[in-house]
Amino acid sequence: MTKKVYTIMVVPEDSAKIRRFKVAHRTLLKAALAGILALGALCFGIVNYVFVMNQSSENRSLKNDNVLLQTRLRLAQDEINRVDDQLERIGQFAQRLRTITQLNDPDRKLAVGPLNSDVQDQPQVLYVPGERIEFEDEIIDSNVALGLIDAALEEVDERAAIQERSMRELDDFFTQDASLLASMPSIRPNSSMLTTSLFGPRTDPYTNRKVMHKGVDIAAEHGSDVYVTGDGVVVFAGNRGGYGKSLVVDHGFGFQTHYTHLSSYQVSVGQEVKRGQSIGAVGNTGRSTGPHLHYEVRLNGVPQDPLRYMIE
Repeated sequence: MTKKVYTIMVVPEDSAKIRRFKVAHRTLLKAALAGILALGALCFGIVNYVFVMNQSSENRSLKNDNVLLQTRLRLAQDEINRVDDQLERIGQFAQRLRTITQLNDPDRKLAVGPLNSDVQDQPQVLYVPGERIEFEDEIIDSNVALGLIDAALEEVDERAAIQERSMRELDDFFTQDASLLASMPSIRPNSSMLTTSLFGPRTDPYTNRKVMHKGVDIAAEHGSDVYVTGDGVVVFAGNRGGYGKSLVVDHGFGFQTHYTHLSSYQVSVGQEVKRGQSIGAVGNTGRSTGPHLHYEVRLNGVPQDPLRYMIE
């Protein structure tokens, strides 16, 4: 079979010699097919490049949106944690009030005072902070993240409702027993914050023997004011041996407070006093190693740790 042959002539514009090229039919078809394939590859490359560039642009946009979402979520989390802290402090304060008022004691054998460690099945009102939400993934699913925030907010709302109920109960209690609230020895008896000896067993500075310290010693400037810690009536004013110049105030509800080693006092037996009123001055009388106030809280005659009653 005779092969088809094509002649390609190249004719210059000038008078140069005409060039002739003979190309077999099959060769021409192969060249044409190769050209078509090359053109197709070029078009595919262009389309793919445009697609990749668009995807890259979308990814950059998504990452920017994700960074913004992370920032907003963390701001929301910080706000939740701030409310967490506030609720925890409120819960601790409420629990302290319950301890002082014996509100958790179903028998109410004592009107006020620290909770007995043997009392069981007491409702717990202390706020327990929730776990912090962490965002560790580079890309956050907005629905998941917002779901976590909603769950955290719901938990905070629930705990806030618990604290509100607790505070309402305390408010009802104090509304009914306003005199109890006024009589509780709940403030520091001196402006000094330096407590040099705590309630409990200690070594006596004179005998070097272990003895029970029935109150707290507050180091303060000689002559500084001593304040009565709750409303009451003065039932003793005078010298008490090793305690030196002393005052005893009866607050009712089984409460008495003792103020000793005074340099002076300006109240008398039978006189009514109000919380925060200055009743004497810090001194160094009796068995004392330096100017300080020895302060006691007694409930039905039993010494208590005064620090447990100081809520202000």
